[in-house]
Amino acid sequence: MKEKKLFQLSYPLLLNALIGMVVMLVDTYILSSYSENAAAAVSIANQILLVAFDLSSLFATGAVVLISRSLGEGNQLKAQRMAETAMVANGCVSFMLGMVIFVAAPVMAAAINCPPLIIEDAITYLRVGAFTIVFNGVMIAGSGTLRGWGETRVLLVLGTLAYMAYLATSYVLVFGWGPFPEWGVFGSAVATLVIRMLAVVGILCVIGSHLKWAPSFWRRGWDETMDRIRQMFQLSWPTALDNLAYGFYQMILVSFIAPFSVAMLLSRTFTLVLSAVLTVVLMSISQASEVLVGYHYGAKRFRKLSQCVMQSAIAASILTTALAISLYIFTEPLIKLFTDQTTIHGLVKELLWLTIFVQPFSAVNTILFHSLKTLGDVKIPVAGTQIMMWGLSVPMAYFLAVSSGMGVIGLWYVLIMEELLKALFLMLRWCLRFRKHSKSDIA
Repeated sequence: MKEKKLFQLSYPLLLNALIGMVVMLVDTYILSSYSENAAAAVSIANQILLVAFDLSSLFATGAVVLISRSLGEGNQLKAQRMAETAMVANGCVSFMLGMVIFVAAPVMAAAINCPPLIIEDAITYLRVGAFTIVFNGVMIAGSGTLRGWGETRVLLVLGTLAYMAYLATSYVLVFGWGPFPEWGVFGSAVATLVIRMLAVVGILCVIGSHLKWAPSFWRRGWDETMDRIRQMFQLSWPTALDNLAYGFYQMILVSFIAPFSVAMLLSRTFTLVLSAVLTVVLMSISQASEVLVGYHYGAKRFRKLSQCVMQSAIAASILTTALAISLYIFTEPLIKLFTDQTTIHGLVKELLWLTIFVQPFSAVNTILFHSLKTLGDVKIPVAGTQIMMWGLSVPMAYFLAVSSGMGVIGLWYVLIMEELLKALFLMLRWCLRFRKHSKSDIA
């Protein structure tokens, strides 16, 4: 496979993610126009589903690393075998997760202090979302396969088609149109399920036609398959555990502010929706950088690897901080898209101001964490970030949000502290790791 530059890999991912952000904005607008309670119910249900979505991509994380390494070594057949194993393994994990969510939805909603006013809608969304998880696992593994091959432009086309179809389907099923009844929250959940199903079909068709190979997992030997699963799991489980813990961490933070008011929940939701542009820019650069790091690592070009990581971290920090400042400047017209409540307006503006100070540290953390993962260094970074999160951030969040009565504002102060400490820790870890590899550079 021809080697590509960071920009060549990242710009399709960025465009796809930006389109996804716009779709999320429109989707939030659709739900809040239907009912602010509906928007709050979907938000709190998604906080639970995000944990399951992260787990459903368990083997995809390791698959992208191993695919890019194999291609860097020039072994395309090995990369293909890794990809098909990841899709099947992810599908199995996702099925089990979906069943758990479906059965335990009421318990989960109650566990995070979901307000009684919206709990029925939240449970409905969770139960439909349980079926969505099954397809999400295969979709993420398939997307990771295309990303590992550097086919990010294909992902852009598929993503754009899926997003447009989702918006049309969501609007029709939420508000009702023609033969379709007004389903509200249930309609939004069904729209997500239908589009994920179609996305899986589309990705499998592209893998078969564009990459010129057809998955044939069932023909492989059991020992060979289990060996690939073990390799992916060794790379994936620390990240999956980190994502799982982070998901529970966010659920705990939501439970701290949920008793205050629905308005406080909505202010957090609207802030996250507006600042999604920061996340998509950061993740696009990080995902492209991860593929390049895998190529350079497979080819033992450690000097280029280090240059790639530094360029990615600087670019991500500058871009996301500049965007955070722009969001703060245009807070008023943006938040008016969702609500006219002055209380929410004030909270969102203050949260976006604090977000400006979060972004430089968050960018460095994300780039370094994913780069270390590609080098196979995942256990110590995960352990360090988890210790900070549970040993420091949770107690501080409770003190500021609940004991001091700061609510959601207190959570953002904790976020600044947490990201700063993580940045210092991961920078130290990267310097130690790179010193080890730089001695054996061959290019």
